[in-house]
Amino acid sequence: MNIDIILPYKEIFSADKASAVSLTIKNSAQFSEFNSMINVFGQMTPKPFQGLNFNGIKTNQLLHFGNNNSILFNYFKMTSHLDRGKKIIEIHNRPYLFNSAITKDKNNPITIHFHNDPREMRGSKKIKERIFIAKNAAAVYFVSEYIKNCFLDGLKCSFNNLYVIPNAIQRNFSDQPIKEKEILFVGRLVPAKGCHLFVDSIRAIVKNNPDWIFKIIGTPKAGQEKLITDYSSKLIKDFKSLGSNTKYLGFINNEHVSEHLKKASIIVVPSVWQEPFALTALEGMCYGAAVIASKVGGMAEMLAGVGLLIENINSEKLKESINSLIENKKLLKFYQDKSWKNYQYNQTDIVKKQDSIRRKIFNTYSF
Repeated sequence: MNIDIILPYKEIFSADKASAVSLTIKNSAQFSEFNSMINVFGQMTPKPFQGLNFNGIKTNQLLHFGNNNSILFNYFKMTSHLDRGKKIIEIHNRPYLFNSAITKDKNNPITIHFHNDPREMRGSKKIKERIFIAKNAAAVYFVSEYIKNCFLDGLKCSFNNLYVIPNAIQRNFSDQPIKEKEILFVGRLVPAKGCHLFVDSIRAIVKNNPDWIFKIIGTPKAGQEKLITDYSSKLIKDFKSLGSNTKYLGFINNEHVSEHLKKASIIVVPSVWQEPFALTALEGMCYGAAVIASKVGGMAEMLAGVGLLIENINSEKLKESINSLIENKKLLKFYQDKSWKNYQYNQTDIVKKQDSIRRKIFNTYSF
């Protein structure tokens, strides 16, 4: 048996440049009972994650009408002549590739994972497209109830193959980390992530609290080292001018980000879009930080009763929330303990649900 995972072309399956989808797949596969059967297919990278069978694919955008189509075309070319027994093909975040795969392979079950709003993605924008996917997929996975509800928007029929499998991070330490006076933003420096709200909110706070350190980690794109957009360049210039206790660390791979997360007292996730399921908020909870976040998308469900959620977020509301935690040690500890004690996203637990679905598919599908 095999599980073949097809990555979107933009995903780089490497510790140095991985973004959310690659990290989620790596984290899940690491603890899966099917670990030795999992094969990941994606664009070529010189240093892929270790411990998994990664297959780098060279693409021809012009020949195959796009890099994602080229990934899928070459995957079938690479595997069509191999007798590998039963397999599940798992496609991530590219519904139009799922639609293509269904026509190319009618002998094996195909599943699709939605990490973003299906109503905004080619191949699932229309109601009839989402119905087609639900009828033909062996399983449809969503990172949150919010994303599942987006998929169901306008659908009047019900399906029993739709599953919520949230992102997860394994907490592999037993004691709550000792916190320092640090406030941290981690994420892509694009308007949707709301880092500008963070910078605006701390203008006076930075000066009034010289014993606190304010950090930003990120660039416009995962793995990028330079600030190549006007938004990010202006943002960081403005941030650095606030005071000597501001520190911009650029892009850092996920393993090193965790060292900063362990120390941070407060994690800020001020997204202004409908965040499907923010890994940064999840990491904040995992490391027992107080999480301040926008009440949007999947964050509203994952942080309910745990984080400090802000409805219709703006810089003034964010300023008030940050100040309330800095000025009230008991309140700060209250939210840190909430994160620590209510963490329910260990990868070992989450992957069991997905593996049980995979097992059911292997046992019941008519190969």
